[in-house]
Amino acid sequence: MDRRQALRNIGWGSGALVATPAILSLLQSCQQNPGFSPVFLSEGQGHALKTMVDLILPDEPGSPGAVAMGVHKFMDLYWHEVLVSEADLPELEDEFTKVPESRQQKSVREGFAALQTVFQAEFGKDLESGSSEDFDGLLAKYLKSEKVPEGDSAAGPEQLTYGLLTSIRGQAIWAWKRMEVIGEEVLWYDPVPGVYQGCIPTSEAGNGKVMSL
Repeated sequence: MDRRQALRNIGWGSGALVATPAILSLLQSCQQNPGFSPVFLSEGQGHALKTMVDLILPDEPGSPGAVAMGVHKFMDLYWHEVLVSEADLPELEDEFTKVPESRQQKSVREGFAALQTVFQAEFGKDLESGSSEDFDGLLAKYLKSEKVPEGDSAAGPEQLTYGLLTSIRGQAIWAWKRMEVIGEEVLWYDPVPGVYQGCIPTSEAGNGKVMSL
């Protein structure tokens, strides 16, 4: 099994996003709109996100990668527009009260702040100046690790960076698999699945591809 096929089969391992019509609409809009101007992240953080999702799911013959599908734009918009939950917010005294960030949004920001700290210590530069090789080394260090990095604090830079990169990988794969082009042309697409058949050749079961969701 090659790297791309393995990633297809991983799916969203660190927690599932709910594919509501609004989120699916957001996914498609990110694919259609060219350019990338982060609305939740800073320019440097946006550069880091775009570079990393491209490394996780690069373009391959017959299979467009995460950047080509606008996955990085979706993630930035998702963090900005969807992570605000009423359950996370205090009761508002009036309609003019400033709405604070949700705990989930704060968690993402803390993760990127930790990533900047770790990146500066590792490479002596800001995220905005990071090369593809720099981020590839960082992903290899954290995502190929068999356990969470140890440290004096459960919320230290190493642990927060590990959590952020794990989340980015999971969300990127989740979003990529749900793009219409990927679902219909790259994965095994069967709009009207039939009865379950347990013993059939792989040639009749998508040639080893994971089924489109």
